[in-house]
Amino acid sequence: MVAINSGSNSSATVDGVEYQADKYASGGTTNSTQDAVVGGQLYQTERYGSFSYEVPVTANGKYTVRLNFAEITHNSAGSRSFSVAIEGNTVISDLDLYAEVGHDTGHTETFADIEVNDGSVTIELIKGTDNPTIAGFAIFSNDGELGTDTPVTPLPDFSKYSAYTQQYTEKTVITSNHATGHVGEYFFTHWKDGGSTSLTVDPNGEFSVTWQGGGYNYVGGPGWHYGDANRVIGYRFNNDSGASYLTLYGWGYDKSMPTSNPAHLVEYYILQRWSYDPSQGATFGKSFTSNGVEYSTYRSTRQQQPSINGRSTFYQYWSKPARQQALGQDHKIIFADHVKAWADTGWVIPNMNNLDASDDPTYQVMAVEVFNPGSNGTASGRVWDETP
Repeated sequence: MVAINSGSNSSATVDGVEYQADKYASGGTTNSTQDAVVGGQLYQTERYGSFSYEVPVTANGKYTVRLNFAEITHNSAGSRSFSVAIEGNTVISDLDLYAEVGHDTGHTETFADIEVNDGSVTIELIKGTDNPTIAGFAIFSNDGELGTDTPVTPLPDFSKYSAYTQQYTEKTVITSNHATGHVGEYFFTHWKDGGSTSLTVDPNGEFSVTWQGGGYNYVGGPGWHYGDANRVIGYRFNNDSGASYLTLYGWGYDKSMPTSNPAHLVEYYILQRWSYDPSQGATFGKSFTSNGVEYSTYRSTRQQQPSINGRSTFYQYWSKPARQQALGQDHKIIFADHVKAWADTGWVIPNMNNLDASDDPTYQVMAVEVFNPGSNGTASGRVWDETP
């Protein structure tokens, strides 16, 4: 069984079923209310707009799908109606939630014997009057026991990395100087050359970093143990008390290239918030727009500095937005747009999925970086994979 709390970055329990934080969605926008909704916490959040869910299952067969709805916006009948299709078949037509149950009241519809032949359950929300909305859903096998979720893929052998830790299954706090590993499905990195910092990572992708002022550098956060040029990254930053960078961050490495060529190793940043401007002294590339955000690209060279492959000379690629991205909102980074923009000026990222470097894999994370922080601070948020 898998259950999803749509529009939320936290879990909720309804009738003994734990609904996980929102994932598997393509499109749509999240929203929430502080109203007391009949039915509980699950119904206080929603995903609305033009969207669908593609939920992987462990085996083809028949499933039961329970859909959870609430009208948390409109206060009159006829203001919103929409339809729902599961596996290409319309199961709900012209649903008017206010007409059915009124405002701020949970509503559930269940559909049995949904035949799945393609390895995933597709749920489509279809616009009628105004946008469709959903508060959550649960998928059960017909016997109520067989789970549905992403099939487990064995992790690569990370034993060569002395800093690699075990795979944690619960919220974890990291304070050591250098650690990498997994918390649930999320890889994390935590690196500093001094000072006092801690990284907290939850299996649902929530994270926080706290730091003390001092003369040192720190970078850390959760994501994936490899970069993927086609990955779409969803994230939300909840607070930021002055980090140098809040950024999508990662590495590419090609061991076949001579180390004298800085292009053999690339450290890349897609900035979202910052207190230090990295374009100072860097080479400008181009400006472009991705997902409605205007970015400018830059390239820097680092001479014999710490990296995932010991002290090396390497390039840094930057994408810097025209303005800081807002706290408390869901955002999306289409990584392929940045890879292309860098390549347009000849800045090619080497292989982002290998274990060839000496110190770390070529990871990709949503990172908090501070260097020589003048005072204590904290930053927090959540990251997830929003690849269609």
